[in-house]
Amino acid sequence: MKKIISLIFTIIILVLIVVYGALVSFSESREYGRVSLDYYLLTPNELSQLSGYCENDPRFIYSSADGPKPAIIQLHCLFERNVMDEYLIKNKFDQASRNHFKRGDIEIEFEENDSNKVTVTTVYEYL
Repeated sequence: MKKIISLIFTIIILVLIVVYGALVSFSESREYGRVSLDYYLLTPNELSQLSGYCENDPRFIYSSADGPKPAIIQLHCLFERNVMDEYLIKNKFDQASRNHFKRGDIEIEFEENDSNKVTVTTVYEYL
């Protein structure tokens, strides 16, 4: 009897996670932090790795793909520009312009302040 109850409970939890993931991925825009289920469901590996270099608490904004529009995920936090350069070179991104890099179906763009710190990193995922 205990096995049946735990099996039913596990199935219910899995169904809830799948339903939540579907609702989140189809929502137009979401803002979340690193300690969130959204972080694990929506954040691309590139932003997840870069958020480890943040000097302050990272915030993410997700905008779902729609037709030809890519999924757009932004990371808002501060870190040194050279960290971004090293990461992009190490992960074989091609430079399209000073603050715009591409690799396959992923594009990374970033904004920096006057002290050469990256403030916003944007990932475009073309699905």
